[in-house]
Amino acid sequence: MKKIIMLIALIGLVSMVQPVSAMGIGVAPSEVSIENALRGGEAQTTVTIFNTGSENDTFLLSASGDISEWVSYYNKNDPETIIETIDIPGSDKVQVLAVLQIPSDAQNENYYGSLDITTAPKNTSTEGAGQHLIVGASSKVTIAVTGEQKIDGKVIGITIADTEHNNPLKVKVIFENTGNVIVNPKIDVIIYQNENEVHNYIHQSTKVKPTLTETIIARWNTTSSNVPEDYIANVTVSLGGRTIKSRNVPFKILPFGSLTRQGNLTEIIVENEPVIGTPLRIGAVFKNTGMIESSAKFSGEVYRDGDFIDTIASDELLVEINKEVMLISYFKPESAGDYLIKGKVTYAGKETPVKEVAFNVTKVKGTPGFEGISGVIMITTLFLLRRKIRND
Repeated sequence: MKKIIMLIALIGLVSMVQPVSAMGIGVAPSEVSIENALRGGEAQTTVTIFNTGSENDTFLLSASGDISEWVSYYNKNDPETIIETIDIPGSDKVQVLAVLQIPSDAQNENYYGSLDITTAPKNTSTEGAGQHLIVGASSKVTIAVTGEQKIDGKVIGITIADTEHNNPLKVKVIFENTGNVIVNPKIDVIIYQNENEVHNYIHQSTKVKPTLTETIIARWNTTSSNVPEDYIANVTVSLGGRTIKSRNVPFKILPFGSLTRQGNLTEIIVENEPVIGTPLRIGAVFKNTGMIESSAKFSGEVYRDGDFIDTIASDELLVEINKEVMLISYFKPESAGDYLIKGKVTYAGKETPVKEVAFNVTKVKGTPGFEGISGVIMITTLFLLRRKIRND
């Protein structure tokens, strides 16, 4: 009895062994403030990284926030070569140079982010053989961008399509950025019915880069209280308090069901290689060919060797007019065989014709690692112990 208990304890201990040594990380300074950074120019700061662990370790260098795409790292002793990782001996420190390339289209304002240092994950030769604890530290960054800027743009068009009550109204503004910085055009919309104001709202969340033309959609979610009627929207587009264009656009709110709902399920795709025990990503391609946007959801039945075994379904997505989306669902085959998925898309109370996709599963997962083997041994030992106790 004692031998079996000791065996269980030993196996449990072995199965929990992880290749984790004492580790730690420190970063200085904890905060960096850069004033008067010139648009299109460079700014830099030195970061000291401390390996407070007892063993050599590799550290990953990255950035996040507004500055995530601006930062490149260099070893301070080799300022010509960009690095993404750095090795530091145990209980030692190194200095790296963080260079921030300010975009030429950045507006004059404060930007925020952080310089992030984390330990690199260790590679293991056997799946499931161990885990590596990842630790990290960050240096917060505030950078004030200055320089001569030109904020300007022009409105190429403003359109509104008719809608139904309880469906969104889309005010579409085609805007060209003719300045040299990224801008957020302000779109003020006032809705009138018979010269009475019934609603007003502002859209200012769409960014447009210099020289580019974007279609900005300012959405109003109508309700059942918005009766079928002729309406007028006063749309004003401005930049920095200066009006670029203002226009009155007529439109109709129609009774529900007035606009045609139509859509097609064009194909079903198995996106990754079928392997036993590995989830498959199933994509259903749906196109909205109707006159109004519609919510769409895919559902399907799964068959193996001719027998029904499961159902799958995607999340519901809102699909705009003349737009195509991929509706994603997942299925995990548990055994080999010939599989068939029969599926359809439900939208606006309608259903598409059923489509099918077939695939074959023959592969199995790789050989389990040490962790899996330890689990099998543990289960076997517990079974023997239980039988031993019963016999006693």
